[in-house]
Amino acid sequence: MSNPRRSPLRNALEYGAYLAAYRLARQLPPRSLAQLGAALGLAYFRVGRRRREVLRFNLQLAFPELAAAERERMAREVARHFGRIALDALRIQKLRREELEREVSVVGEEHLQAALGHRRGIFVLSAHVGLWEIISLVVGERIPGGLAIVHRPLDNPLLERHVARLRQGSSNTLIGKEKIGRPVIQRLRRGGAVGILIDQRALPAEGIQVPFFGHPAWTHVGLAKLMLATGAPAVPTFCVWQGPARYLVEIQPPVVPAELPPHESHPEPLTAKLVAINEAFIRRYPTQWLWYHDRWREVRSEATRSA
Repeated sequence: MSNPRRSPLRNALEYGAYLAAYRLARQLPPRSLAQLGAALGLAYFRVGRRRREVLRFNLQLAFPELAAAERERMAREVARHFGRIALDALRIQKLRREELEREVSVVGEEHLQAALGHRRGIFVLSAHVGLWEIISLVVGERIPGGLAIVHRPLDNPLLERHVARLRQGSSNTLIGKEKIGRPVIQRLRRGGAVGILIDQRALPAEGIQVPFFGHPAWTHVGLAKLMLATGAPAVPTFCVWQGPARYLVEIQPPVVPAELPPHESHPEPLTAKLVAINEAFIRRYPTQWLWYHDRWREVRSEATRSA
């Protein structure tokens, strides 16, 4: 659902900028596009004061052991990375399936097949790291019936149409984030697959606090509840940028509810386990996670008040 407080003019301006970038991304070769994206990402870092402050605070919170100069280097690389993938997400929309497959290396496909073998449906668990949109396109092709992606529509309805078209590539479908219970259960009962990301901040009324980089973070608990209720495994799956037109999709061993020890067979410890899996992968590629996101909003607000 679009945000009623946004003006039609703002929506139109954003959409116009998007179309200009979309046309450019379809014309430039991947290396030139990556260079342009990195430059634009740094430009946004310099002018976007609020997001820059969030980015710096998050890195300081997550990596207190690093020197300030090293965290600043990381912050700038985060900015370059998201400039690159913002444009590359537009470029890949023009690719045919076989062209995209040539750009993506997939490891761990046996874990996906093992999870499907439980015949309870599966969750494909991921995070906003690398270029996560590639997962739905590449992994969705490896799953009968594709992926049903839990999806929060963008505030701009004009942009939403384009993003939805990308996410529904192949045989994928979208499930609105506000009402996921029944359609997800129906999908799993048919042996289908559901893609979901749980690394974004949940409202306190909708989530629980679990550790993330050593600090409590409000997190959606719905995935853990659905896993325990249905027995469906979660398959951690991530995509990282390795260079212009080169990506790696890593599929990890599934988390199977029936195989959990008793102390993890409850929503809170299972949610903490899933978040820890995300964190472990992000630590391997720390400059490719979305540190611009206000993940620890309450901690940051308290620090600002105390300053």
